[in-house]
Amino acid sequence: MSALPPRSDRQRMTPDALRALLAGRFTSCGARHEAVAPEGLPTGLPAIDAAGGLPRGAISELTCPASGGGASLLLGGLLAASRAGGGRAALVDPHDAFDPDSFPAATLRHLVWVRCPNPNQALAAADLLVRDANFHLVVLDLRRLPEPALRRIPATHWHRLRLAAETAGTTLLVETAVAAVPSARLRLVLAPSLPLAALEEERLLLLATLSPVRTRHLLAAAV
Repeated sequence: MSALPPRSDRQRMTPDALRALLAGRFTSCGARHEAVAPEGLPTGLPAIDAAGGLPRGAISELTCPASGGGASLLLGGLLAASRAGGGRAALVDPHDAFDPDSFPAATLRHLVWVRCPNPNQALAAADLLVRDANFHLVVLDLRRLPEPALRRIPATHWHRLRLAAETAGTTLLVETAVAAVPSARLRLVLAPSLPLAALEEERLLLLATLSPVRTRHLLAAAV
C-alpha cells in the first residue's frame, strides 16, 4: 500500500466494506496459503525469536498495558519482519489507537489498517482477514476493551478464529490488557510501560530490552 493519508482523511471501515475492498484489490482473497513456512514469524524481540517467533497458523495473545510502549515496539518489529518476508499485514483497531506517524513510512507500505466502530465489528473484520491468503500477519488490538466486555466474548468466537488461522496458515496476534483468549497457542506478558525518555532511543535498542514472559496461566472463568 502507499503511505497512509492524514488521520482526518481516513474512514472507519465495516466488515462489508473491508470485504469489498479486499475482493477488488487482491485477486486471491479468501484462498488459503499454498505453502506455509514451518518456522514462526520473527518479531525482532530476542526473547521470542530464540524460541521460534510467533507461531504461524495459530493465535498468540500478548497481554500488556494499553498505554505501554512495548506493544508498539513489538508491532514495529513484526511489521518489519513481515515486510522482509514478502507478506502483507493487517491491524484491526476498534479504538483508533494506532499512530502511524510513529513508524517509518516504509514499514507501513504493506499494512492494511482497519478502524472498526466497535469490538464486534473488529472481531468480524479479524475473522475475514485471517482467512485471506494475502495476509501473513493479522493483529487485533483489544487492549482498551474493558475486562468485563473482554470476558463476555464467547469462546466460540476465539475457536472460529483459531480454526481460520490454522486453515490459512496466518499468524494472528491478539493484544489484550488481561489474559482472555482461551484458544491462544502462545501467551506472552509484556512488562509495564516504558519510561517516556525511552521513546527517544533507537527502536532496535529498545526491542532488545523487552523481555516478554511466556505464561500458561489458566484463565479465570468469565462471570
